[in-house]
Amino acid sequence: MTKPVTAAANPAWVHVLPPGEVFSPASGGSLGTVAAELTREHARHGGATVIVAERGPEHVPSGVRLVPYDSPGETLGERERREDDAAAARGERRAHYAGFVRPALEALPAGFAGPVVLHNAVAAVPELRRLRPRARICLYLHADMFRSFPPAERARVVADADLVVCVSRFVAERFLDGTGLPLPAVAVVHNGHDPDRFHPARRPAGRVPVVLFTGRLAPEKGPMALVNACVELARAGVGLRLRVVGNAELSASSAPDRFERQVKHRASLLGDRVEFSPFVDRDAIGEVYRQADVLCVPSLCEDASPLVLTEGLASGLACLASARGGVPEVGRDAVRYFDYRRPGDLARQLGRLVGEAPLRAELGRRAVRRGRELTWESRYRLLWSRLAEPSR
Repeated sequence: MTKPVTAAANPAWVHVLPPGEVFSPASGGSLGTVAAELTREHARHGGATVIVAERGPEHVPSGVRLVPYDSPGETLGERERREDDAAAARGERRAHYAGFVRPALEALPAGFAGPVVLHNAVAAVPELRRLRPRARICLYLHADMFRSFPPAERARVVADADLVVCVSRFVAERFLDGTGLPLPAVAVVHNGHDPDRFHPARRPAGRVPVVLFTGRLAPEKGPMALVNACVELARAGVGLRLRVVGNAELSASSAPDRFERQVKHRASLLGDRVEFSPFVDRDAIGEVYRQADVLCVPSLCEDASPLVLTEGLASGLACLASARGGVPEVGRDAVRYFDYRRPGDLARQLGRLVGEAPLRAELGRRAVRRGRELTWESRYRLLWSRLAEPSR
C-alpha cells in the first residue's frame, strides 16, 4: 500500500512523474532530468520538493522525499484508448486513464493546496482537479505528442490547470492548434543547464576535431545519418574523430539493441577514428562535452527542446543541428543548421565545421552567450514567477 504524503510535511511543491519515468542521475530521460534540475534550484531557494514516481529500485531521490506509487500495470489497450477518446469527444472524463493515474494522484494528501507539477500527463489534469481541488496544477509538456486530443479537450485542460508549461514555442503552438486560445495562454520555458557542470574548456590548437553525438541511440535521433556523414568525409580525406556517447535506453545497464548494433557496424568503416562510450550519467557528462569540439544534434524527429543542445551551447561547442521542432528557437544564431531534406547537406555542413577552426571558434563564442541565457536558475525563476501568480 502506498504511503501518502502527510499534510504535516507541507511540501512547497510536488512533481508527479508518469509511469516508466525514473528520478535518478543514472537515467538520461528528459522528464526525470528536468524534474531533478528544478528540484535542485528549488532547494537553493529554500524550498522543499516531493517526487511522486512509480515504485522501483532505479530511483535515487537524493535531497528530496520520494513517494512511490504502485505500478498501474500495463498501459491502456486499444479498446480502452478508443473508449476514452470517444468519452473525451463528448466532453466526458477519460475513465480508463483516470484509473491508470489514480495511484499517483492519490499519493497527495486530501487537503493539499500547493503546486503540483504533472509531467506530460494531459489527461491527469481533470482527474487531479477532481481528487485534489485545492492543489495548484501545473501541466508541464515536454513533447509534441498530444494533438490527437480533440481541440475542445485541450482547451478544457488549459482552463482546468492553473498553468500549462511548454518546453518550446513549437510545442505550445502544436498543443494550442485548433483551440482558439492565444499563445500567452501557456508559458514557454525552454530547457536549461547547470553552469557548474556545463562550461567551456580550453581546447588544444591543431588537434583533429572531435565530433560528439550524445543521447539516445534511436533512429529518430539521427545517429546513423551522422555516422554516414562522417564516413563520407573520412573517405574524402577530411580529418575528424567521432565520439558517440549513449545507448538505446539511456541507462548504463541496458544492453545494445538491434539499431545500436547497426550503427556500430556502419561506424566500423571509420576504424580508429570512432569511439563508442556507454551512457554517462548526469554527474559526469559535462566532461564529455569539454573533450569535444563539435556537437551534432542530427534529429530526424521534431525535437521539442533538446537538453543535449542546451548543454553543448553552455560548453562552448560549435553546434550543428537539424532545423526541426523547437531546435531553432533554442539555438538561435549560435547554431549552424543543416537541411535534413537535402541529401548530403549534413556532410557538407559538418565538413565546413571540422575544416575551419575560425568558424568553430566563432560559433563557440555565440554558444557561450546563448548558454548564459538558458541556465536552470533562469528557467526556475521564470517558472516560479508564473506559479506565484494568483489563481484563476
